[in-house]
Amino acid sequence: MKKQLNVLLIIFAAANLFLLSPVQAQNTKFSLYSVDEIIEKAPTLVGKTVTVKGTVQHICEHTGRKLFLETADGKNTFRFNAGKKINKFDESALDNEVLATGIVAEQRLTLEDINKQEAAAIAAEKAQKAKKTAEHCTSEAKANGENTAATPLQRIQALKNKLNKQIATGKNNYLSFYTIDDTNEYSIVKK
Repeated sequence: MKKQLNVLLIIFAAANLFLLSPVQAQNTKFSLYSVDEIIEKAPTLVGKTVTVKGTVQHICEHTGRKLFLETADGKNTFRFNAGKKINKFDESALDNEVLATGIVAEQRLTLEDINKQEAAAIAAEKAQKAKKTAEHCTSEAKANGENTAATPLQRIQALKNKLNKQIATGKNNYLSFYTIDDTNEYSIVKK
């Protein structure tokens, strides 16, 4: 009877070791990136869930569903789009360090897309002749690596030039922009 009990205990212990093996621990582990790292590695992480630590530079004032974390030097930002669980990002996160978790996504912009944007920008510019500068979100431009001082039409022209050069050298016929989508978790880590 004692032998059977010992055998059962050994089997139970072995089963627990198997269930708690590094494979399971690896599945519950998450990848933590800085904003600089996610900008660099995003093309290789598309579709993967990641957590990024950075300082909130901007929250979209129109919808509250876009959060921008800035790089360590403040020169670039990376956009996080709210998931179903987040109605709006809390404005108290602004200028604070946060951890935000979501899925890396790629948006591709073709020449056709750029031409449509250009036509819309020209129409908007004509409709706002009295205004010297068009209203646009500089955080969005900064996240896309665009000149934040440029007008929307100038930014579109720069994208068009960049894509045409890329196509001329035999590379992709689209520009890739990366975001974190389906962000359903974020927390302030430092105030």
